[in-house]
Amino acid sequence: MRIALSILLLMFSLSCSTSVDSKFPMEKRFWTAEDYDKVIREIHFNTPEGQTFPEIDDPETSDIFRKLIDTENFKAVLTDSELGVQHRSKVAEDFFQEYRDLVDAYQVIDRKDFYVYDKELIEIMKFGLELQILYFDLGNKNIINNADDPESTSIKDLLRSNENVIFKNFNNYLEFVNKENSFSLDAIQSFKSGIDVYFPQLITTFPKGQKSIIKNKAELMLKKSQNGEVQKSLHNLISLL
Repeated sequence: MRIALSILLLMFSLSCSTSVDSKFPMEKRFWTAEDYDKVIREIHFNTPEGQTFPEIDDPETSDIFRKLIDTENFKAVLTDSELGVQHRSKVAEDFFQEYRDLVDAYQVIDRKDFYVYDKELIEIMKFGLELQILYFDLGNKNIINNADDPESTSIKDLLRSNENVIFKNFNNYLEFVNKENSFSLDAIQSFKSGIDVYFPQLITTFPKGQKSIIKNKAELMLKKSQNGEVQKSLHNLISLL
């Protein structure tokens, strides 16, 4: 009887796991933007009431979430020099749209003003920071490639405008300092690492960008942050700028 019961429980567990995984293309090495579109729709609109979205610490769904934030999904195409810049730029644009939809899905706040998926939201935002560096860099390269005169004032102004846009987008990440109390300590620690890792990459990729855009925001957030680790990261960022 005990053996039979154990087998039944095992079969039930496997069937539940298969049911969850069957909705997502877990067998694929890399997810395309089209895969993201389907997965995000499944998560956002078809998650049964009372169940949670895929989470980092959920044994049944952590693999799905980690697949969602796997930067190799977009880097497999965007960093492939054998592919054309225009093609990669278009793929980056598609991924960027899916990233925005993913943020919308996970940016859920409960009645106490806490983020329901705080750790997941920060990981998604960091995924987006890395994506945007490639996206805007490819976009600018595509503009240069298609310009009759890449050194013209109009082209330089357009490139500078794009750089300012990504700087402002990165400021959106810093604005989470305003909601420090809505995050767990684990989420705050993850947030801090995003500042340490991706902002220096941004400055290295766009050294001629208007750094004051980020510096001004970082200085304001430094005054508001109550977390010593975040304050340290902001200090380092300001020094870099």
